[in-house]
Amino acid sequence: MKERLEKIRTQSVAELEGVEKLQQLEELRIKYLGKKGELTQVLRGMGALSAEERPVVGQLANEIRDYINEKIEETAYCLKRRDLEDRL
Repeated sequence: MKERLEKIRTQSVAELEGVEKLQQLEELRIKYLGKKGELTQVLRGMGALSAEERPVVGQLANEIRDYINEKIEETAYCLKRRDLEDRL
């Protein structure tokens, strides 16, 4: 499960680098963090883990969720700023 979480992190960052519009950004947010998102699916599967593994995987999942959220916010800021500069 840790490998899957790390794969989600690297894949999301790679996809975020190619985003050029806010709509694409929202689609990526839903893909990874939405109700049926990839990270959400991993979190739902935590019940199958042992009691020792759950806290470790949960912490990693939370760190990755926070990381993806932060990258999405940074990208949104850059896109909005670029759009504003283009208008001026």
